[in-house]
Amino acid sequence: MDYDFTFVVTGATVDDQDAIDALRETCDALLARAGGVDLLSVSWPGDCAVQAALEAASAIRATVPRLRVCRLDRDLVGIHEIAERTGRSRQNVAQWVAGARKARGAPFPAPEGTVGRSQAWLWSEVNHWLAAHGLDDGAAHPTREEMAQIDVALAGRISLTFRFATTPGFKDGRQRVIDELRSRHISRFLTLLAGFDGTTDEHGNHVLVVADGREPARGVMECVARFPHDAVLVTDTDRFTVTVLSSRGPARSGRVVPVPATATVGEWLRLVRDHPRAAFAMETGDRRTEEPARIQWQMAIAA
Repeated sequence: MDYDFTFVVTGATVDDQDAIDALRETCDALLARAGGVDLLSVSWPGDCAVQAALEAASAIRATVPRLRVCRLDRDLVGIHEIAERTGRSRQNVAQWVAGARKARGAPFPAPEGTVGRSQAWLWSEVNHWLAAHGLDDGAAHPTREEMAQIDVALAGRISLTFRFATTPGFKDGRQRVIDELRSRHISRFLTLLAGFDGTTDEHGNHVLVVADGREPARGVMECVARFPHDAVLVTDTDRFTVTVLSSRGPARSGRVVPVPATATVGEWLRLVRDHPRAAFAMETGDRRTEEPARIQWQMAIAA
């Protein structure tokens, strides 16, 4: 799914033609200025709004390194703006607000606040309400909660990139893990990520390997071994689990524990809990992988 974002940025302005051209060509992003604030609008794909926003922010910083992505613009709208965006009259919109028209279903969203004498709403919430009546703009926007999570991550300059094993057939399970991360654990997870060292790629993104606990361990181990840095494995076995893995350097205990060729991710992680200081290598007959992924740290952030 593609999500629409408008970021508040600093470090480049509408007078910086090189930055404007680079952002448009690389990210299909538009830099503008409104109310004395520099804004960058972009659409980005992702399995959830938080993932999409942080990957977009990472791509923006990689394109124009001096640009700082500060936070999300809340896109507040009044009755006049809602009327313009929906092609309806201000009188119609005022009737929606008062509940006099389109009263079936959920009530019109509560206002975010007041500007002067006029009420203002989050466009994302208004757009969600309009979708039930076939009047939305057709775009996906982050929710209020997701906006707060994105702002926390941007303030800590945390960026994410999601990676998956090439093993087919586990898309739904991986999506379930992402959904649980987003809905139940994202705030604490972002706080924990801020303390992780060595899990970022050359662009400063924390690399998250998302796995279904039932998928083969082999593909996930091969995925982790390809990175020249540590990676964060996010999965669900008997509990939602975050594990930092590395394929760099020898095992701390000098011991290498073989992982059965038929083992699932869940079975592999149970071995990890039993042997937290060992390295793990996939069995391939009498041979083992040359550079087994080494468990560097394990942390369960939710039961």
